[in-house]
Amino acid sequence: MLHINTAFTRDPEANAFIREFINDRITSLLINDIEGAAGQNYLKVLPEDKEYQENIHFYFPDHYDRQDGATAFLNLLKGVKSKDDFIPNIYEEYALHAALHSYIHHCEDKGLSPARSMPQEARKYVINVLKNEYLTDERDEMDPDVRLATFEDLYDYDDFLTYNMDYAMLDHMTAEEIEAARKKK
Repeated sequence: MLHINTAFTRDPEANAFIREFINDRITSLLINDIEGAAGQNYLKVLPEDKEYQENIHFYFPDHYDRQDGATAFLNLLKGVKSKDDFIPNIYEEYALHAALHSYIHHCEDKGLSPARSMPQEARKYVINVLKNEYLTDERDEMDPDVRLATFEDLYDYDDFLTYNMDYAMLDHMTAEEIEAARKKK
């Protein structure tokens, strides 16, 4: 399960519903991308599959090895599906960002929204918690419906699914070069 640092509410059960919803959305998105790239069920996809390598490379920087990218994307899905907290490596984070934005652009091109509602029972619980916090905490100035939209709509996912912006430098540097530059500071 993706590790999410953001506490959306002060209620642990509401946060658990939100994290599960986000993780399920990402899982579905990654499976769809893998199956689209490989032309087969994601459970049968191997990193050595040339068609899959070529098609999934779209989600990685140009300099990244195609088989490494194919493996990284499958590892990203494996980590997201895990029961343990998962923090993607820099290339997996790059791919996660690319997959999110590819889906958002796909929706925009078709005039659709990339938002999806939580399952009704969880949504009802979460919105009640958000409304209660909004009414009882004078520091909480964000409307509950707007707060709900931050995790139902993919537009804001980068804010809590990526851990720093280092992955954005991968278009111009390798992970090793980024790490070396970080150590110089």
